[in-house]
Amino acid sequence: MSNHGRAVKVAIFGHYGNKNLGDEAIIEAAINNTRRLLPNSEVVCMSINPFDSAERHKVAAFPIRYRADYFNQATPSAPATTAPVSGTPASQPSAQKSLKQTIKSLPLIGFGIRAMLHLKHLASKVAKELVLLSKGKAFLKDVDLLMITGSNQFLDNFGGAWGFPFTLLKWTLLAKLTGTKVAFISIGAGPLNLPLSYKMLSIALKKADYVSYRDEGSKELIESQIPINAPVFPDIAHGLCYQSQAESPCEKTKLTIAVNPMPVYDKRYWHHPDESKYNSYVNKVTQLCQQILQDGHALTLFSTQSKDENVIDDIVENLNNISELAKHQSNIHIAKHSQVSELMGLIDNSDIVVATRFHATVLPMQVGKPTLGICYYRKAAELLDEFGLSEYHVDIDNFDAETLIGKYQSLVKHRLEVAPNIARHHDGYREALEQQYKTVFSLVTSD
Repeated sequence: MSNHGRAVKVAIFGHYGNKNLGDEAIIEAAINNTRRLLPNSEVVCMSINPFDSAERHKVAAFPIRYRADYFNQATPSAPATTAPVSGTPASQPSAQKSLKQTIKSLPLIGFGIRAMLHLKHLASKVAKELVLLSKGKAFLKDVDLLMITGSNQFLDNFGGAWGFPFTLLKWTLLAKLTGTKVAFISIGAGPLNLPLSYKMLSIALKKADYVSYRDEGSKELIESQIPINAPVFPDIAHGLCYQSQAESPCEKTKLTIAVNPMPVYDKRYWHHPDESKYNSYVNKVTQLCQQILQDGHALTLFSTQSKDENVIDDIVENLNNISELAKHQSNIHIAKHSQVSELMGLIDNSDIVVATRFHATVLPMQVGKPTLGICYYRKAAELLDEFGLSEYHVDIDNFDAETLIGKYQSLVKHRLEVAPNIARHHDGYREALEQQYKTVFSLVTSD
């Protein structure tokens, strides 16, 4: 065996640790299935926030990017300040502005100062990166398999090429230096636009021991630029294996409709904010929520990531301003969770889910819940199509409230018909993921 008789050590890697429960469902599913199929293995996590990952999943964890708090190194001290001039505190904006104006008025000197500050900042970043690489290589020395798991990690709209693509490249190369097998499993792709991003990913994927995508759109996007041929498997979160505790769906007049808003275009979150588009989205979701309440159903607004709560607040404020909804206030519920199990319990006890986030679309499939998608990217629409819900999604940039409400009311009417098909299709997803795990684990268990 490649591990020379000792227990196999598996590192589950991702841009996780930011309290996004959709992403945490991926890690939880990967950990549980690794332990089930490799019962004597040691599992560790690699994430953006190793402290959260260690506490949440009860495993050892390591950062995928430099963190001073993890490596116990003090952050660079602030430059010493000179005594204030003319009684103006140096920390005040007027003094800072005066200094900038002085530098600009002396082109050559100003350029030199800016260059020195830039070089100092660059030197600091390089030093931190070298610490991460050195410690990371040592960490990987006894790791047999680096599993880069799911989510939408092939992208460059957050952080450019030096964000996700570079992080994936450097850890792949480090793993190759330590003899660690690398598996990219069920990864999503896009938005991805920069040539440098494709170059970095091309090197990483060609050096990997296994690659798969979570959808055909991701495969098409990557392989349009990178000459590989990798299979498509379901999103890892489909293998969470949550056991439903809810009663079987039945006819009833009052339903629980769970609505998941997302801060798409919100300046507090989105990479390219657009206030007009954000307000339009909030208003349309508000109109849907109003209709749900007026239809006599219970409304639950839930988040899967903390920034979703800002949108929920905006929607609730809108609802509170609609006088005719005063009598329905007891039917409005706000759900905030910190654990995947809590989120799954909420979904399980709902009758219909209206989701914007991708994993708020994925997780209801676990328990056969009819789902209406407000899709901000193709991945969610493709998923719903595959589950026989092609009539039940809208494009976030191209829908009106009337259309959304019409689809919701149709789903209410036909929910008992579509639920069994969702459950059957999900069984096929779980079987496919089972086969993928066996293939990946054979990298470190075969003689």
